[in-house]
Amino acid sequence: MQLDVSALTNTMTVAVRGAIGDRWSMLQELAEKELGKLAQTLEDVNEMYAGGRIDQGRAWDLVEIQRNTALTVLRGVQGIGLLTARGAVDAAARAAGEVVNRLIGFKVI
Repeated sequence: MQLDVSALTNTMTVAVRGAIGDRWSMLQELAEKELGKLAQTLEDVNEMYAGGRIDQGRAWDLVEIQRNTALTVLRGVQGIGLLTARGAVDAAARAAGEVVNRLIGFKVI
């Protein structure tokens, strides 16, 4: 079963907006792009795992790489601290995790 990348991106965006409140305007442009990349990575990992091309460890590694990339990009925004960037990425992960982990069959995010 495939993930709806657009719906997953929207779910994560709503969670991030709620988590960082008025700082959203500072992150919006980059956050939306990074959340889209994270959602696409989750779909790619889902397909590769379902097809037997990667194992659980590799799936987790690929998702973690994208999470760290998103954190690095968001951290680079002037005026955004590490805790705000981490809070944004963690909120996105929590929002996506319930659906993605259930679909894949193990905790990948």
